[in-house]
Amino acid sequence: MFCIVAFVVLSILGIFSATNRQLARESLGCVFRRVTFRPCNTGFDEKVNAKILGSVINRSETAARIINKSFEPLSWVFFILLMGSSIWSVRGLYLFYVSGSCNGANATAFCVFDPTGKNNQITSIDGGCPVVIPTVKDLTLTGVDLTGFPVKNADSKDKIVFVGSYGCDYTRETYPLVRDLAFKYNISFTYLDYPVKETSDLLSRVGYCAVQQNPDAYWKLNDILFATDKANLADAAFIQTTLTGLGLDAASITTCASSAQTKATIKNQLQQVKNTKFFGTPTVFINGAPLVGPKPYRVYAIMLRGLWYW
Repeated sequence: MFCIVAFVVLSILGIFSATNRQLARESLGCVFRRVTFRPCNTGFDEKVNAKILGSVINRSETAARIINKSFEPLSWVFFILLMGSSIWSVRGLYLFYVSGSCNGANATAFCVFDPTGKNNQITSIDGGCPVVIPTVKDLTLTGVDLTGFPVKNADSKDKIVFVGSYGCDYTRETYPLVRDLAFKYNISFTYLDYPVKETSDLLSRVGYCAVQQNPDAYWKLNDILFATDKANLADAAFIQTTLTGLGLDAASITTCASSAQTKATIKNQLQQVKNTKFFGTPTVFINGAPLVGPKPYRVYAIMLRGLWYW
């Protein structure tokens, strides 16, 4: 099967060399004959064998004799290696397309198509060291009470649950993609806010009170908070102006956000978010299956269509 390996290699080298293009044409003819279980009639094997031996013999006669005696077995070894690497490359490309990683969903090993690991970057939860460090396998919505969290299209059979933080750059990159996907196809979309980068849970409380007053305005508020400069997230005047601009009663929301009842509710909600065992934002659950880090839009769409990965 040397001619098959040679055809692949020479076809690439032929881009830069006329001599290699001629050899590539000869190897192609040899390939056609070999796949039909006929010997090459062009002498291609002998020609390339002679070229290799001529180069090796100047360095080592022993190596040349070994290559000459084992030319056909070595050809099969290279053929198997070529096929294996080709299959592995195709697999990696497929996994990258459907999951954002060459190694499968949420895998953090090196991927040549994502060398910086951008598709797996997260903002980690601040705080003390856990007794058991959570992993992707620990992520779950089982036993998590989502009652009281803002949800759009609640009756849809497909469910997206988004764990994010307004101040997290990776969340700010991912939220618009997932939000647009959910709203475009009327998919149930629940947002779980967890302030990993903010200095307080004020925005969580403001959002909770905005939902009670006007659910539709809340989603517009969310879009603004993720799109605005992060410096505005801690600016009380900006929050007040934004609430008023959305037709909300800013004074009433401020009072609601400061109440003991709201603070207790948000504390409970933050505990529910922790119960998902998430370890960084963004974390997106699509029909219960987690994706960690900012994936391309296509990955979320593919998962919603029910396709899965090797």
